[in-house]
This record gives sequence, C-alpha cells and structure tokens, in this order.
Amino acid sequence: MSDRTILTLVRHGETPANIEGVWHGSIDTPLTERGATQALRVAGYLAERHRDSAALYASDLQRARETARAIERALGLPLRLDPTLREYHLGEWEGKSYHELHETHRLWHHMKRDPDFAPHGGESPRQVTDRLTSALRRITAAHPGERVIVVSHGGALAMALGALLDGNYGQWRRVMGNCAVSELVVEPVPELLSFNLTDHLEGA
Repeated sequence: MSDRTILTLVRHGETPANIEGVWHGSIDTPLTERGATQALRVAGYLAERHRDSAALYASDLQRARETARAIERALGLPLRLDPTLREYHLGEWEGKSYHELHETHRLWHHMKRDPDFAPHGGESPRQVTDRLTSALRRITAAHPGERVIVVSHGGALAMALGALLDGNYGQWRRVMGNCAVSELVVEPVPELLSFNLTDHLEGA
C-alpha cells in the first residue's frame, strides 16, 4: 500500500446551466441527457482504471449526486454525500449569466483583489476555498494510503487547487471540464498528478 492518499477528482456532468452560461452555484439542477451520458462514460473509465478505489464521496447537489450514482453502480462503492463539497455559493448573484457576473458585477475582479469579498448571502473566495480544502484534507486523513474518488464542482475545485498548489485564493487557472478527471495528492505536500483527463468522453 502506498503511503500517499490519491484523490481522484471528478467534476459533475453537463447541466442546463452549463449550456446557458449561467452560474447556479448552490441551486439544485439535474444533468442534461448528454451529462448523464458523460456520467456513464466517466464511471466506466474509473471502473476500468481505478477499481481499487476505497471510497466515493460527492457533493449532495443533484448534478454531482447523479454523476456519483453512476460511479457507485459501476464500482460497487457506497456513496457518501458531503455538503462541504458543494459549489461556490454566490448568494443573490446565483442564476445570473457569466457575462453579467463579469461585466456588471465584476466578480472576478473583486475575487482577485479581495479574498474576503462576498456577494450578499454568499461565500467569499476564502470561505469556499477553506471549505473545500478542509474537506479534501479530512477525506485524505480518513483513507491513509488509499485512492478515493471525489465528485464535486468546477468553480470550487478550481479554487481549492489554486490554494493548495499556488497558495492563491480566488485562483481560477485550473477549471475542469464536465466529467473530466484529475488526480491530487494533498498530504504531505500537495501535488497534482494529472489534470482534466477527458479521453473517456470522446463522442459523448
């Protein structure tokens, strides 16, 4: 058994909000038909490559839950739902288009300048990053030397990776595609083993 825990990170499948270019954050949305196909593809990939996985965790939001259910069936792993793996909550700005968030509300400008900036009723970059990194560290500690699958969300995972690898809150350099796979070691030193693998989605 390896002395390092490897986290296999999976972003949920496609949703209507992804197609529409709208930020849904904590709003519960289902997968599209294509998203459901993507979930089956990533489940098959993980069953083929990582059947030795010890555990499966996922955000409790519907899009992540539906993606994780496909993985649960393919690998025979019991699914553990964890609300701390949810997407970045934008409060009163949820449901707005990316264009409006960028042009009108200047969200990314505020995030880069102030890690404690939060829309009314929402989270700051520091809060969502601390929430995600704490969850990943807790999962790592619970499964020493094992491989664990974690299904979460694009924005939250990007910010967690930025904090763990670059020490930068509000960093969006590493955004995974729908049902893409990345591999991360959190302890003792954060290391990204692979990022945004999508070959299994060809034609989906």
